[in-house]
Amino acid sequence: MVVKRPLSRLVAVFLCVGAATFLSARPAAGQVGLTRQPDPLGYPESLGDEADKIASEAAGTIWPRQKRVDEPQVPGGLDPVRGPGYSEFPGDLLSFGKEPAPASHCDCNIVDAAWMGPGELAYHLSPNRLSCTRDHTRVFRNWLLGRTWVTAEYLVWATQGQSVPPLVTMSPAGTAASDIGVLGKPGTELVFGGGGVDGIMRSGARLTAGYWFTPRQEQGIEASWFGLETATESQVFTTQKGDPWLARPYVSSDTGDPAAFVPGIGLPQDQLTQQIAASVTSQFGSVNVSYRRNLLDKENFHRRYLLGGYRYLMLDDRLSVVSTATAPLIGDPTSIYINTDNFRTFNQFNGGEFGLVERWWRDRWSLQVLGKVALGATQIGTGIGGSTDNRTQEATETKVTINRNGVLAQPTNPGNTKSFFAGVGEFGVSADYAFYSQFRVNVGYSLIYWTTVGRVGDQVDTLVNPEHFTSDTAVAPPTFDLSTTGFWAQGVNVGFEYQF
Repeated sequence: MVVKRPLSRLVAVFLCVGAATFLSARPAAGQVGLTRQPDPLGYPESLGDEADKIASEAAGTIWPRQKRVDEPQVPGGLDPVRGPGYSEFPGDLLSFGKEPAPASHCDCNIVDAAWMGPGELAYHLSPNRLSCTRDHTRVFRNWLLGRTWVTAEYLVWATQGQSVPPLVTMSPAGTAASDIGVLGKPGTELVFGGGGVDGIMRSGARLTAGYWFTPRQEQGIEASWFGLETATESQVFTTQKGDPWLARPYVSSDTGDPAAFVPGIGLPQDQLTQQIAASVTSQFGSVNVSYRRNLLDKENFHRRYLLGGYRYLMLDDRLSVVSTATAPLIGDPTSIYINTDNFRTFNQFNGGEFGLVERWWRDRWSLQVLGKVALGATQIGTGIGGSTDNRTQEATETKVTINRNGVLAQPTNPGNTKSFFAGVGEFGVSADYAFYSQFRVNVGYSLIYWTTVGRVGDQVDTLVNPEHFTSDTAVAPPTFDLSTTGFWAQGVNVGFEYQF
């Protein structure tokens, strides 16, 4: 009896015999490369038993070659467990929207001069750096934040003062009416103006943000703003019954001699209250945007940046004097006299800026020297205005008479706007210290000089036609002729720099 076996069964038997023969010639798949699996965090291969190493090499491995300790490491993401695996492509060093490839957990093992700035490189190579500060290494960040930096500084600066003409005088009770407040007369005291107003030291702030186009920080763009708090010198004088008298001095165009305007001189002296408030203020600030490019090649710890960009400066000076006289009249009405002088110069500079920045790094320290020049135009807007307000308040109504005449501010000197070619120079030096690779604190000195500005005190004409005090007819003087001068600001800066 002949038994016929199906062809499929014969094929199955043949495959089983072949598989058994192949497996007997090689180790089991479960034994392949078990001792050659790399550390998931990227550590170089640990030293182990020599026999185990020989056996491992003989068995072979299914894993990629492990990097040596002295071989450049590709920086990793914030969480290496979620990383996609090792990468040999430099573009994976900094990425957008995803984590870079994982490497050593310790940033001291992934220092690479081609992919970090001089400050971080100097920090990681310094003998007193912090060890294994993985989350404080710029190269772990993506290409946008990883190349962004900011600085914030507290400023203590002084600015150039200015001269202010005599604005307020005082005379004792009993002074003849024609001599009240007149400079040079017996008993007259100058209580505000008539000299220089110092540019007092005052606080300010400077904020700067920048972005590097290359990981080595060789090209970038930055924008900076700074402003100083308003400098103010002001006083308020109040007297009763003309003891003493308050007055506004000027020079009479009729005689060329000193004279004075006395608020409320015609009101009953035994009921008279005089008050004069005078103030001079100044505000200064700047904005600039610059592109910087390194001029040195093959220098890891020295940069010479060429700067080029736009510069804006603002200087706003104001002078104000408000005179008030109040006295009750017969029948209980009250007479109120208010006289106001307002002067303002608003300076704006717009121009192109260029310069050099030299910066050196050593371990955790850095030294920077800066020099810049801007050329452009200064626009000076001068506004001058005055007013006289006479009011009589009664029980049922208030009568008001107003004209445009002040004391030194009259319709004949309203001011104007002019532009001039100007230059601005800036010098700075600073030193900083790295607390860790991304965070540095600094202290420095800055000086700014502006060639052409208009200061408010220089725009006041003290020569006045007395007719302005008896009518609203515009008869010169005073007149207006814009006067310009230079301006400087300087001081100490303290702040920090943070590299994302």
